[in-house]
Amino acid sequence: MGLENVALVAFNRGRVSRLALARTDIKRVAFSADEMTNYMPRVLGSMSLRAGWGYLGAMPSAPRIIPFVFATADTALLEFTNGALRIWVSDALVTRVAVGTTIGNGSFDTDLTSWTDGDEAGGTSVWVTGGYMGLTGNGTAAAVRTQAVTVAAGDQALEHAVRIVVERGPVLFRLGTSSGGDEILAEAELATGEHSLAFTPNAATIHFQFLSRLKRQVLVDSCTIEAAGVMSITSPYVTADLGILRYDQSADVIFVACYGKQQRKVERRATRSWSLVRYVANDGPLRNPNFGPITLTPSALSGNITLTASSALFKSTMAPSTDNDGALMRITSTGQTVTASVTAENTFTNAIRVEGVGAQRTFTVNIAGTWAATVTLQRSSISDTGPWTDASSWTANQTNVAISDGFDNQIIFYRIGVKTGNFTSGTIALSLNYINGSIDGYVRITAFTSSVQVSAEVIVDLGSTDATDDWTEGEWSDRRGWPSATALYEGRLWWASKTGIFGSVSDGFESFDEAVEGDSGSLNREVGSGPVDTINWMLPLSRLILGGEAAELSCKSTSEDEPLTPTNFQIKPDSTQGSAAVNAARIDKQGVFVQNGGTRVFELTRENGVDYDAKDLTVLIPEICEPSVTRLAVQRKPDTRIHCVKSDGTVALAVLDRAENVLCWFDVETRAGDSVLDVAVLPGASGSGEDAVYYAVQRTVNAATVFHLERWALESDCVGGTVNRQADAYVTFTNAPASATVTGLGHLEAEEVVVWTDGKALEDANGDIATFTVNGAAISLTDLGVAYVATTGIVGVAYRARWKSTKLAYAAQGGTALNQRKKFEHLGCILDRTHHKGLRYGPDFDNLSPLPAIERGTAVARGTVHQHYDEDAFEFDGTWGADSRLCLQSDAPRNCTILAATMPIEERAKR
Repeated sequence: MGLENVALVAFNRGRVSRLALARTDIKRVAFSADEMTNYMPRVLGSMSLRAGWGYLGAMPSAPRIIPFVFATADTALLEFTNGALRIWVSDALVTRVAVGTTIGNGSFDTDLTSWTDGDEAGGTSVWVTGGYMGLTGNGTAAAVRTQAVTVAAGDQALEHAVRIVVERGPVLFRLGTSSGGDEILAEAELATGEHSLAFTPNAATIHFQFLSRLKRQVLVDSCTIEAAGVMSITSPYVTADLGILRYDQSADVIFVACYGKQQRKVERRATRSWSLVRYVANDGPLRNPNFGPITLTPSALSGNITLTASSALFKSTMAPSTDNDGALMRITSTGQTVTASVTAENTFTNAIRVEGVGAQRTFTVNIAGTWAATVTLQRSSISDTGPWTDASSWTANQTNVAISDGFDNQIIFYRIGVKTGNFTSGTIALSLNYINGSIDGYVRITAFTSSVQVSAEVIVDLGSTDATDDWTEGEWSDRRGWPSATALYEGRLWWASKTGIFGSVSDGFESFDEAVEGDSGSLNREVGSGPVDTINWMLPLSRLILGGEAAELSCKSTSEDEPLTPTNFQIKPDSTQGSAAVNAARIDKQGVFVQNGGTRVFELTRENGVDYDAKDLTVLIPEICEPSVTRLAVQRKPDTRIHCVKSDGTVALAVLDRAENVLCWFDVETRAGDSVLDVAVLPGASGSGEDAVYYAVQRTVNAATVFHLERWALESDCVGGTVNRQADAYVTFTNAPASATVTGLGHLEAEEVVVWTDGKALEDANGDIATFTVNGAAISLTDLGVAYVATTGIVGVAYRARWKSTKLAYAAQGGTALNQRKKFEHLGCILDRTHHKGLRYGPDFDNLSPLPAIERGTAVARGTVHQHYDEDAFEFDGTWGADSRLCLQSDAPRNCTILAATMPIEERAKR
């Protein structure tokens, strides 16, 4: 006697706990598969042959691709490869065209010829050994160099690009149709780094201008017109760095962290104008102040100086290296001296702070030079930025004039200078000197001489040239290390490293000024417990989460989650799973990360409303991410999908829907021997309902290793029709007039490809999917052994989808079906938009059968795509055994979507 049950199979690997059952007499439901590769499940239970990947272009080496999202309709991809950055906009690389315009002496090899000296009085521009344009202002007057460039008539309407390399910035740059004008490119501050700025001249003569008012010398390395070709910007990141890049974006800027490298910014000034520059904070963060006897003596209050220590202090790693700036230092003076060299109106010194009573308040004024003007001493009782009230004035030189204001027990700020309308000519040297109080000045080391002497540039004027033991070293340098992770959270830019976590001044992403008081001040904290870990990532969830090597840490204020402030900040461990050196990702208020072993993916959830817990998303299929995950990205439309790129070149992909309690894992593979290296997701086009998913793929083509950027096709383009986009590395073609040849296939030279054209998959004489070998970047088409003339279609490499059920252990009456002999002889399928040869089935992958060729007594026409298939069950070549299985297979480019399958199972009673 046999016992019969009907099984409805849900197509997934892992588990799906939401199923719509149309029949009440279904006895058992299969919740998982033993194998599931290249079949894409949906939350509501169907699965389809995954979409193909369209070829966008080649990459020079193994890449890291980073999404840039200014708005859902304004996006780009950053492609970092070994030492280079390129930009993809609208799925094409930013490319420059050939123009004849040239800039004279743009590399400054031996001098500044071709560049006109436009220095203002007090500014100095010179050639600097090493091949640089050096610009030094005096705080108000600018050093200026300009060049008028002729543009041929044929080039005036063409887009140009100027490549500017700044060795030590920032420098101001203008490009206009008049000398000193910025009609073409508005004045921009260019930081240390490389800039490629696009512009269209629309004029016969254009004017380039560099200028700087800074008291220290800035250096421009080169200024040239870009040659034709793909825009490529020099990057400090080598191949080994790419996997540990961490980033976050604010408007047109992406901040980048990399362990061992100074932080960078990717800046976009226009769709086709990009820069990669060093991130610099000139006022911190700082280490603990010096408490030892070593003093520092600066050679001057401003400009480029020498810094001398009283005993061995400096290390060579405090100086700049090839890719990184030197160490920052704060030097606090004993007494206050402020100076200014005045060559124009509305120019003043910085302020001194006067306090105390009687003689304690006395300071001196010095005025020197040859000049004609009225010099004014001003005071403020509010702050060092005013508002200001006139206190005294002079029209002649003064030496050590003592000023005692009589404002006992009050804090008054003073400055001296020339007001608007009061300057006639000359150069005036002004200074205020006060023996009490102090001034915090900042310098950055520019060269190492010895353990007791370095060169430095003054960032913020010092307060004295006397020796002082009140100094503090910056947190970041080659000596102290650089941050390994970054995030934007609660209006601050955060960086994290082995030494701690640093939050910028509120809304001041490049300031860590300890003088800013109150809740908006900067934060500098050490991780107070556990091992000294590298922070592998930061996630801005409801709380700021740090991914350490041994624990996941939560930055919190109170249980009410008030904003983090300098006085309301603590770090608490949420999980002790530990994190791998793989970027984490956010899904609404949750996060996902890779455990430190590299083979398990965890979700950070906050179900209790208090702290975050880590839940294993791979608990039911722990081997899915082996051998290890290397990159991770999240797609939100049409379903939430977690793409986990693995070290073996395949992808473990999870479909997740917490509202429906859905979790399903499956494998994604491309052609054998080829590997997925990275993944990035951008918002999809308006109305598409699908995100744009990009894979970086390493392929072997014509016996050579190549690297492709490929984009997942929309699922709506994988349902048959004129063009069905189900092949990898595919390109679309249109032949007008129709032709038996397809060209433009150089990226697949000497490789086998498949073709879908004019509504069908081309077939060989046996009715199987036809393959063609690319020769000379082209193929000649045949269909069923006969030459075929095609109008439009796709050409790409094939891939295969497989699904294998787990043991069909559906319950027998009064017990289990495990270890019992069973079989099923019929299979029923409910399909949607499926090629009539798009699905094969059988008990194993060596014995597969196609869908019936005759339905309801009529032969199925060649090339038919079933819009909906719900026919009688058909024969299944099952055999008796304890381990009966259902195996399904689909091959690109034939589309297939399976909604459900039914299997009447017969079991033999126990003996």
